[in-house]
Formats: sequence, structure tokens, C-alpha cells
Amino acid sequence: MLRKLENIREQLDAYEPPASKSIFAKLFSSKSDTAINGLYVHGGVGCGKTMLMDQFYHNVHSTAKLRTHFHDFMLDVHERIHKYKSSLPPSHLRQKSDPIREVALAISAETYLLCFDEFQVTDVADAMILRRLFEHLFDQGIVMIATGNRPPDDLYKNGLQRTNFLPFIPLLKEHCEILDMDSLIDYRFSDNKPLDLPGGEAAFLHDDERIEELFEHLTGVKVEDARPHTLEFLGRELRVGVSHGPVLMTSFRELCKSNHGSSDFRAMAKTYSHVLVKDFPQLSMKEKTALRRFIIMMDLFYDRSVKLVLSCHVPISEIIDLEVTSEHAADDLRLLMDDLKLTLEEAKAMSLFTGEDELFSHKRAISRLNEMQCNDYWELPHKPASLESSAKTEIIDGVDQEIIK
Repeated sequence: MLRKLENIREQLDAYEPPASKSIFAKLFSSKSDTAINGLYVHGGVGCGKTMLMDQFYHNVHSTAKLRTHFHDFMLDVHERIHKYKSSLPPSHLRQKSDPIREVALAISAETYLLCFDEFQVTDVADAMILRRLFEHLFDQGIVMIATGNRPPDDLYKNGLQRTNFLPFIPLLKEHCEILDMDSLIDYRFSDNKPLDLPGGEAAFLHDDERIEELFEHLTGVKVEDARPHTLEFLGRELRVGVSHGPVLMTSFRELCKSNHGSSDFRAMAKTYSHVLVKDFPQLSMKEKTALRRFIIMMDLFYDRSVKLVLSCHVPISEIIDLEVTSEHAADDLRLLMDDLKLTLEEAKAMSLFTGEDELFSHKRAISRLNEMQCNDYWELPHKPASLESSAKTEIIDGVDQEIIK
């Protein structure tokens, strides 16, 4: 992987993407003259994919580059599409306007290198626009580096309307070399030294009092003096727990049982460097919505080096239980068939029912929770920026809030 990334970095030093060329230069050049194939790396959790990609990103000399979590990138894309549509008069919307193309052109004007962590497709809204979005991006000369847990052929496996997503897979293979970084070792489990914190750890068993002690240690403020804090973003207000400065103390119910979506967790990750959570139960497929909220929250928190502290009902190695009882599975199946008007065979194949996406994400979440117990992670600076790029990213007022249902 290192050799392949270094080869791409050397090509990027002399790269002039088609989007930056004059009309005259475009007439006398072909895609093959300048095209640089990217890299899609898949493999097990904790094998070093993200670390190597980040080293590559920081060694690329150009400032026209973007490194972000893929889920974050797609949130930004949907926000841009919303803003573009909102800017058009109704008469233009009825005409042949292509918001996806306009968003792709705007992104390619800001950057020509996209580095994605955790390239995973689970949302039908993302799946439906990926081919068109990346067709335009690749036409503009975008170079993509991505890490993920699944090979390309397994992306959005068993997802809703997957036939509409499938053309994206050959497009990805055409513009990115595919590398299987096969490893059975999760290096996040290699550091077992105590944390430089009271108690030496960031996960406690049935000990909400320790959460309060750590809140006072980090803030210098008594818990009773802390105040609820309202986050205002995207025209909405978010109230969760109490805070002082960048330290939030809350509960599992407030975080994962409330009707929060990805944008809410992103706002928390941008605002708080430390999130302390009381009364955290063992998660299971019986409450799939709360489980998915937690997994999305973990990805967004980890990407910004948020320090997450839990008072758990079970050890963190057992915090997610994916065993599904036959009774609960039958109830899920019936609901799925009724809601989506599916046949029995179609419903059984859905990843929403099988829990296949949760299985992949569960391993990643446990691995990252373990890394959050290490001093190396706690020494990382908080990264509040939602997208790490030299380009300025606009925040759109009034955007529709994605709610995980």
C-alpha cells in the first residue's frame, strides 16, 4: 500500500486536472493524457488503512485536497444539493436542471484529491446518486483514495434498489486500483497502558459517579454548577446533557434513544472534545435504531478525535450483542414486508433484516472504543472542522435534517 500511495503522490506533484485546464488545452488532450488512477483499500478493522492514508494525505504538497469521513462527505453533498435547489426559481426546477452535476463541479473547483475514510454505503439516498456524482467528479479529474471494510462488489450489499447502485461499482474499479489489505491483527488492541486519568481508564462498569468525577477533573467545575447547553445549527436547536466548555456530560438515553440524526452527531463532534456518557447498556439487534445511531456517532466522533467516556452495563468488548432471537427476527421480517411491500424472499435478503451492515460496523466500533482507552488517542488534538480541506465549506441554513429511523 505504501508503494502504491507514494507512486500516486509523485504523479500528483505534476498533475493538472482537466477542470483547471483552458478550453484550448482541453481540445488537444484526452483523459488518458492526465488521468491518475486512485486507490480503494479494503480490509479488516485496525490494520492501519486509515493511518497510511493520513500519512499520504499530509505528504501531498498541494493544498487542493480534502480528507474526510465518507459519511460526512455525503452529508455535505446532500446539503449542497439542497442549497442549489433552494436557490432556483420553481420554473428552473421543472427544466433540465442537474443539481448533482453542479455540486460535482463545485467540489472539483475546490479540490482534485479526495481521501475518504470508511467508504461504506448504507443509505438509499446516497446509493441512488453515487454513480452520477462520481461520473461527474471523475470527468473533472478528481483522484480518489478510500479505505473501507468491504470489497467493491459487496458495497451496499442487499440494499434497497441496489440495481440502481450497481453501475457505480465498475465506475469505481475503472478509476481506482483495488487493494485487499488482508490482516488478522487489530493493532488498536496492542496498547494496554493505563490512561493518564483518574482511575486510568475511560470506560467504567456501573459507575456513573466516576463520570461525574471525571467531568469535574476535566472542567474544574462542580456538576451541580454545569448548565444545559443548546447547540444551534442548520436552523435547528439541539439540547443534550450539561456541559462546560468543550466537555459534555450526558446519558445513553439522551444520545441514542432520542430522535437524533447524523447532522446532530456531527454538530456534537464539532463542538465537544470530550463526551462523557452515563448508563450505557449493552446494545443489541432488539433496538437496531439505537445501535445504528451509536455506530454513526462513533464514526463521527472518532474522525474528529473526540474523547468518549462510558459508564457501561458490560465491558466494552461486550457492548454490542448481534445475536438475533427467532421471535424478534420474525417480528422484524413482518414489519419490513408490510412497510416496504416486499415479498418474503426479498425481505429475507435485505441487509436491514440480516444485520450484515451492523456486523461490519460492530467490529469497527469495538476496535475504536478500545483505541479510545489509549494515551496516544487522548493526546490527539480535537478536530472540530467537519471537512479537512483548504477550501471553505459552506453551512446551509434550513437544510432538511436527516433522521435515522
